[in-house]
Amino acid sequence: MFEKFLDKLGLQVRQHIITHASMRRIRQAFPALAVADVIDTLERLVGNQGSLIIPTFTYCFKRLAGQNAPFERLTTPARTGAVADVFWRRSEVTRTSSPTHSFGLWGRVAQEIGATNSPKSPLGEGSVLAWLAQIPAAQVLLLGTDFTALSFGHYLEVLAPVPWVDFSPWEATGILSIGVAVDGEQVLQQVPGCSRAFVNFEEELRRRRQIEYHEHQGLTAALIPVEILLKHGREFFRDRATELLCPAGTCPPCDVRRQHFQIV
Repeated sequence: MFEKFLDKLGLQVRQHIITHASMRRIRQAFPALAVADVIDTLERLVGNQGSLIIPTFTYCFKRLAGQNAPFERLTTPARTGAVADVFWRRSEVTRTSSPTHSFGLWGRVAQEIGATNSPKSPLGEGSVLAWLAQIPAAQVLLLGTDFTALSFGHYLEVLAPVPWVDFSPWEATGILSIGVAVDGEQVLQQVPGCSRAFVNFEEELRRRRQIEYHEHQGLTAALIPVEILLKHGREFFRDRATELLCPAGTCPPCDVRRQHFQIV
């Protein structure tokens, strides 16, 4: 049933997909499904000539007070959900080395991007997302998530660029623009901020009928061509950047951006 649901979405062999999945919502619709079943099904459908990419972010930043454990590529758990944390641990999956925003890679992408990938712009130039933006048949698969989980939105912030592209909204909270790994520190050029307001871009795409959602037993999912995100995202992120900020007073990082750039 799960495979048929993915078929209905349009998932096909040789596609290159980045997946954002809520296992809690997947299990509500498919109670017998284990995390490994989800991953096995995705790999089988795209085939090893396609790609499966899952963010395995850990957010191991240097802090002014206190400190998280430094990032270790082969041991640090992903903080992006159960599917991500199981995925990167599989023997056939390559995990990249960004101490803050690593990715698990399977298929063709793992042949073209190595484990050492750790750009100064974790989700911008030189990142896995930049690779995805250049690949035909690239797709974003949302399984029980919405655009609040859209990592590709941060690539669009860099591409546009938005006014705050090189401004970290986290330093006011004591989080520095430095990733910390067991083998040292990495100064970051760009640090992704809050993504909750990316839903405004999602609503615009739905208004333009550019994305289609499917539902099964409460599980909402969509397969979105990256070319659609690029085509409409450049314009939206460039011309309507303020709509990518949370309402004033509801989100400290977005409020820091508003104050710094004098956005009402």
